[in-house]
Amino acid sequence: MSSIIHLLPEPLINQIAAGEVVERPASVVKELLENAVDAGASEISLEVLQSGQGSIRVSDNGLGMNREDLLLSVERHATSKIQGYHDLLALKTMGFRGEALPSMAAVSRLAITSVAQGAASGFRLEIQGGKRMGLEEVGGAPGTLVEVRDLFFNTPARLAFMKSPRIEWSQIQMAFERVALAFPNLRLELRRNDKKIFQLFPAADLRSRIKEIWGAERTEGLIPVDAEEGRFRVLGFMSPPDQHYPSPRHMAFIVNHRWVRSPLLYSLTLRAYRGTLPQGRYPMALLWLEVLPELIDVNIHPSKQEVRFSQVDWVQKWIEKALRQAMSTQVPPSLAPERTGSFGEWSAASYPRTLFRESAPLFSVGSAPFSFEESLGPGQTQWSVSLEEGREGFEREAAEEGSSEFKRGGAFSDLTLLAQIRKVYILAQGEKGLFLIDQHAAHERVLYEKYLRQWPKGGLSSQYLLVPILLDLPPGGLDEPEKIEKVLGPLGFEVGAAGGSSLWIKAIPADLGPEESEAVLRELLEKLKEGEALQDKETLFRSLLKLMACHGAIRAGRSLSRDEIMTLLRQLDQTEQPSHCPHGRPLWFILSWEEIEKRFKRR
Repeated sequence: MSSIIHLLPEPLINQIAAGEVVERPASVVKELLENAVDAGASEISLEVLQSGQGSIRVSDNGLGMNREDLLLSVERHATSKIQGYHDLLALKTMGFRGEALPSMAAVSRLAITSVAQGAASGFRLEIQGGKRMGLEEVGGAPGTLVEVRDLFFNTPARLAFMKSPRIEWSQIQMAFERVALAFPNLRLELRRNDKKIFQLFPAADLRSRIKEIWGAERTEGLIPVDAEEGRFRVLGFMSPPDQHYPSPRHMAFIVNHRWVRSPLLYSLTLRAYRGTLPQGRYPMALLWLEVLPELIDVNIHPSKQEVRFSQVDWVQKWIEKALRQAMSTQVPPSLAPERTGSFGEWSAASYPRTLFRESAPLFSVGSAPFSFEESLGPGQTQWSVSLEEGREGFEREAAEEGSSEFKRGGAFSDLTLLAQIRKVYILAQGEKGLFLIDQHAAHERVLYEKYLRQWPKGGLSSQYLLVPILLDLPPGGLDEPEKIEKVLGPLGFEVGAAGGSSLWIKAIPADLGPEESEAVLRELLEKLKEGEALQDKETLFRSLLKLMACHGAIRAGRSLSRDEIMTLLRQLDQTEQPSHCPHGRPLWFILSWEEIEKRFKRR
């Protein structure tokens, strides 16, 4: 019997290997830009025709290659980046596999022109479909020019999987942007069909580079992130919760200058926004991580776009803490801590010590130009009956909140209270201007975080009813009553089957009245029914707590006394995310003295 196992021919091996590295034109762009960076270039130019299917040209002013290096550069597994296994554990370059150029050469018409630094001339190498077509001596400036034409011309099946020109161009632009964000010290240019798209000069700081890439409007009010813990540092910016987008396109993670896909960093970033973003919306976030090379593994995928951390638990806890601290600064700017620092010198071989300039001083008024009487006027009614029942009032809650681990200080309670407007908004005066606070959204945030703390300690507190309530549900609206009872217990409800599709409500959450509890329970049962198919149980759990907080919070249209408002503001001081309600609506905004003076033409 003859052998059925045989060696594949070299051209086919190269084409298979190319499929792992060169998935689309954007893959070519990524690899060529990173090669230019590794060559020590300070200026890199990218020119694209027909969304990469016509040609891709990358030129740089790097070290260049002599004749021998040029010929070796298109051989598989030939690289200058590593010598042995120990080098893989301390990588400081973008490339190291020695597969990029050979992979491109196997599926395109490739031409490389390179002049080594200090050489009088250089060489031009041409390869088509993996076959060398010529090598000639040429003149030119030091550096390298790589041109990839007719990508996938010899692999029609791969060509068939190409997306529309618009999509392929979008991917190319993203690849360029990622390198630009990872290396703000470089001068970069991008041209599409002979039209200049980007011309980026070395950036003064990371915020400036983000502004050039993503636009001034998107980068307004970004929240700085800067935390360090021995072997680890995270720098960057995150958008405020009220600035969000329909896709995660503006979320970027850079580890040791390498843009990476990281489910860990992605989930930790979204977790920092939990309870502040509307469903289906995503923040802008650029996180730059500096890590000792031995703590990460980038050799887990041929594209080198994935990274694996050692000591994952420690990394996760540390980054989550850093992001939460950054988000917790979303308090009234009159009392928020100023971030200061100096921007270190950029160099190709080192990271900046800090990416933030000293923040400009905010406008302030020495004394208030006018004052209101602190009385809230007539109609200082107490809480409604449904809110009084089962609750001893805000003062008791404030005492409970004060025992929590999180302490912010008097950001809100130090404001000078002026009035309640239309029984909806709280008007207060601070150092930087006038503040309007949505009373319902503020109390909703207070209750939501209170519930989050109560949940792992046995669930929400309850109050028993003197007379149980009979809740009738639609046919089929109550599946597995015993299971429902166990789920509803930690939410503050005690229920029992009443036959058919009915339930007896015996106890309700302490923050709700009977009528509100009945309405909440109906919605909870509906959500639980929908949530049975959800894989992410934590998302369902948080959704239920948001619903509870919304129904338990004071409503618009309720008159509040001064003491009640001040208690609410003190409670708001103890929340971790006092910028938005759990559903993503902003709960306060400031009308600055500067803006007021401009309106009155005093500036």
